[in-house]
Amino acid sequence: MLIFFNLLRAISLRKLILVGFTVAILPLVLALVFAVTAVKELAVSSQKTAYRVAQISQKKEMLREKLTDFERKAKRLMVLEDSASRLAFEAVHRDFGEVISNLLSLTDDSALVAQLQQFSVDEGAIYQHVSTISNESAARSEKTNSRRSGATRELRDGIRKVRLEKADEMFSALNLKARNLARGFSEIVDFEVDNLESRSDAVQRRMLQESSVLLPVSVVLISFVTFFIIRSVRQMDRAIRKLGAGDLIRPIEVTGPKDLEYLGERLDWLRSRLRALEEGKQQFIRHVSHEIKTPLATIHEGTELLADEVVGELNTEQSEIAQIVVSNTQKLDTLIAELINYSQVNTRPGALLRETVNMGKLVSELIEDYQIRLRTKSIELTDQLRSVEIDGNPDQLRTVVDNLLSNAVKYSPIGGEIRVTLRHNGGHMELEVEDDGPGIEPDERKHVFEPFFQGKAARKDGVAGTGMGLAIVGECVSGHHGKVEALEPRSDKKGARIRVQIPLRLD
Repeated sequence: MLIFFNLLRAISLRKLILVGFTVAILPLVLALVFAVTAVKELAVSSQKTAYRVAQISQKKEMLREKLTDFERKAKRLMVLEDSASRLAFEAVHRDFGEVISNLLSLTDDSALVAQLQQFSVDEGAIYQHVSTISNESAARSEKTNSRRSGATRELRDGIRKVRLEKADEMFSALNLKARNLARGFSEIVDFEVDNLESRSDAVQRRMLQESSVLLPVSVVLISFVTFFIIRSVRQMDRAIRKLGAGDLIRPIEVTGPKDLEYLGERLDWLRSRLRALEEGKQQFIRHVSHEIKTPLATIHEGTELLADEVVGELNTEQSEIAQIVVSNTQKLDTLIAELINYSQVNTRPGALLRETVNMGKLVSELIEDYQIRLRTKSIELTDQLRSVEIDGNPDQLRTVVDNLLSNAVKYSPIGGEIRVTLRHNGGHMELEVEDDGPGIEPDERKHVFEPFFQGKAARKDGVAGTGMGLAIVGECVSGHHGKVEALEPRSDKKGARIRVQIPLRLD
């Protein structure tokens, strides 16, 4: 089997499809050949049977007709006693013999052969009887022709009557035997028809048996070739999804036809290039962050010293300016930290480690952690949490829920409501977080998961933020081969409604 797999891997996809198609249709071709052969044999047998049945029917009918003609010619000869009647009688006798010979050649049944032979003997006896009577009548007619009297004529008529009655008895017996022969040959015809039907049923059964063997073989071969190709395609699909999810560490290997293995090698080359680019990006961010954080920390410390009037007393305007600088340096520091966090979501150590996570328990724990912030704004949180377990990274999943709850609390008005729902949806976990805030404009829903994006509501209400929270959520969800989207609010609500869907089991 391993040798066979290696042989398949050595050929291209096009050749594999051609070979698979040829191998798949070969059993069907064999089934067709067997069927044609069987049908041809049945046709030949049917033709022979039909010809034999037609011959038997024809000769059987001729026997009846010749017997009638023979009887009529015999009686005519015995009445007229002329040469023309004699010639006709002898001719029909010869034809009768040919019909009997033909019937003998059409059967090998011993009982029927014996009946035919006896029938021929009886027909010969009648022929001899009629011929003898005719000869005697002719001789007597010549002797008494010159001196025929009325008494002689009466005697002759009486003798003719007796002989005719004798001939009638012989012909009656011969007709009875003819009917028996007809029944015998009818039985042969019925037997031949039944035999033909039996052969037809046998051919049909053989064709079904051959098809029941060859068709499953064809299906198995088709399934094997299809599996061999689909396996490679699925490996490529998994590899592409891993690349999309940021899994750039594990090598990509695709086994199968030579063409698909080559594509797998190109995907692995792409993975290496993406990994190099990702490492370059991370190194650039680290360097830039380091270069920015050091002077930023110095600026932050200096402005705090100024704001605290350590180096001297400041007037009101100077103090306000110092506080503005301190506030903005803090924002810059937070923004740099969020940027580093976003860029390293799927690259930091342990990001690819997966384990079974009880999402119901994880969401409940985070809701409990937010109780103080909820009470501060008098926000009511209602939840409908089902027990859902998925394969995932617990730190990233916690980050997803944490950022969604944080945004909901941040944008909810005082006395508002937050609704959290967790459930199964097919083979996915589905998490929804809704709030009573200003919501997300329809034209902004596709952009809220982009880095640094802040919607009109955030700018209008002056809600503090870096625009990185939902971007980090999107990265974490993408790393789990899931999707996150901003939905239309429910009919009786107006706030934001965020839905996360993640497969329960990762390939």
